[in-house]
Amino acid sequence: MAITGEYKVKTQKNGNMHYYTYYRCTKKRRDVKCGEPCIRQEELDIQISSLLQKVSLRKDWAGKMLGKLETEKQTSVQSFTAFVQETRKKINAINIKLQRLLDGYLEQDIERETYRMEKAKLMSEKKSLEEQTTRFKQKQNAWLEPMRNWIISASNMEKIARDSNLFAKKVAIKEIFGSNLLLKTKKARGSALPPWSALRADASFQNWVGTEGIEPPTYSV
Repeated sequence: MAITGEYKVKTQKNGNMHYYTYYRCTKKRRDVKCGEPCIRQEELDIQISSLLQKVSLRKDWAGKMLGKLETEKQTSVQSFTAFVQETRKKINAINIKLQRLLDGYLEQDIERETYRMEKAKLMSEKKSLEEQTTRFKQKQNAWLEPMRNWIISASNMEKIARDSNLFAKKVAIKEIFGSNLLLKTKKARGSALPPWSALRADASFQNWVGTEGIEPPTYSV
């Protein structure tokens, strides 16, 4: 069942007015009776903030991860540069063969059909090398920038959780949990989506970060 916000105003006998926002089931489906109680916005805010803190990335870990990412980037650049240089040599060699083949054909040393077959073969090899270079370049940084953005985002979750910006929390909680976030018995709970689910106390994550002698926190929610 979907969740909706409801704004209420309570007026006391002395004229004082109090404003409240509740979250409850939309109750749009008549064939399903929702018995879940409503929850005050302030209480839900505390719970959401707690969930965000549990999937926040420590600043020192974020720094180490960004440092490793930069190292990965430099290694990738060097690998790509070496690959491009080697590929250019092969393409230049093919261009030389193509020119020699054309010269032989123009001088009538090579039959027309032989020329066409050999040219097609060399052009196919050249195209294949050019496509490999393009794929290598696209694949090279395909994960680096998204990973960098995620690290920065994860390290900012602590700040978002502590701030009073409800819209920022809404955006963050949707990104982290998607439709996995549930509100049951006035309790917000759910399982984080990848890569947020990787923020947990496991050896592989700790080894990647490279933090030795520091016990990682538990990020299960």
